[in-house]
Amino acid sequence: MKPALNSDERVSSSHSTAGGLAVSSAPRDTGAKSRIADTMRRWCLQTLGVRLKAVVLTGSLARNEATWQPTGDAISFLSDAEFVVIVDDKEEIPSPALIMLITKGAEEELRNYGVLCKLSFAAVHESFLLDLDETIFGYELLSCGEVVYGDPAILRSKAGLATRINQEDAWRMLANRTVELLEIVPEFVNGPDRLSEAAQYRLTKLYCDMATSVLAFKQQFTPGYQARAGKLCDLHTRSRLSDLPFDGDWFVDMVRRCTGYKVGLGWQGDSPVASPHSVRVAVAALRSLWTWELAQMHATEMTSPETMLKLHMQKQKLQDRLRGWAFVVRRRGMLDSLRHGWRWLRLSRLASPRYCVYAAALHAVSRFEFQVSSTANPAGLSRLETRNLKLGAMLNWLPIPNLSVRTVPDEKDIAEAILWNYREFLVETRA
Repeated sequence: MKPALNSDERVSSSHSTAGGLAVSSAPRDTGAKSRIADTMRRWCLQTLGVRLKAVVLTGSLARNEATWQPTGDAISFLSDAEFVVIVDDKEEIPSPALIMLITKGAEEELRNYGVLCKLSFAAVHESFLLDLDETIFGYELLSCGEVVYGDPAILRSKAGLATRINQEDAWRMLANRTVELLEIVPEFVNGPDRLSEAAQYRLTKLYCDMATSVLAFKQQFTPGYQARAGKLCDLHTRSRLSDLPFDGDWFVDMVRRCTGYKVGLGWQGDSPVASPHSVRVAVAALRSLWTWELAQMHATEMTSPETMLKLHMQKQKLQDRLRGWAFVVRRRGMLDSLRHGWRWLRLSRLASPRYCVYAAALHAVSRFEFQVSSTANPAGLSRLETRNLKLGAMLNWLPIPNLSVRTVPDEKDIAEAILWNYREFLVETRA
């Protein structure tokens, strides 16, 4: 029998908002957040023992900006609960199998208590905190992370390292959201009249993180979705967004509305991301921002995102490219590496595994983009060059194409293959 939620953990219907979503701020889900943190702390302590130095909650749940919805008598989180698990510098980093054991065990325990939440964590040495290289993840970890086990000063003593965000990391965030957008492909290709709550959440997060990336390029990054929406509005008021490749009024309004949805305040009016057409508008904006950011990074004129990505690949340092492929080899082991050796050698001459996966994802999401009519183009988006690449050719970019796909793959096969490569080779490394 599933244990009952206590009075702090139970989701009251009076706390639901438009679309059934709620914001993870006190007192609405204080009990659920505490239970998630306590469950992960206990699983890490019991499994890792003396080598465990600290467990840190990070991401939107730490900032009280996670998105959840009541599901019967349970709480279902659309946001992941992200942790950083720090082990002593003299100890071995937990294996992927052990990490999976901890997360799956903790998730199952939480389900038994009516808390449905995907858990993820990075296992690192404390020295990792000194080498975050001006990243969005590092900035928010040091500024907003909550130490749920260990010495709280482990973050405070290093918080001064968070100063700015480099452009490469801001662009990578945009590229990561591009890959993750492929999660809605199975739904989108079926032609629904209205997108599901999960698909709308994915588009909402895309707009919020487009704003994050823009602010980093403007050197105005700040932690937290609500703070970033406010900062974006301020920049627009001061005409600091006039060089963006789309209409500033439209973009700021979309970010403001999506931020409200993301943190559970509900839509102001109808949802702007509920129709299939909204996917096409979002992808058109995404492609435009890819082009703008890469042009900013290389001080060149804008062409197409594919052409700009090719230029970015050519500019990548050899050592960075090789470090990425070294991770792939370690990840798959020697036998599998020999099997794919020639393919990896060919791809390594073009780019790192990360950029290769990004290239496949860019081509894939571009299939969402159709001509936006002048009567339904609130973003003022111009049609960028779109390569009419055959579906099967997208697999040529992937380190390991999904061998289970049919002879003639469809959009779902391609999306599944790209997402698998992303999770296998990109999520657990910064290479």
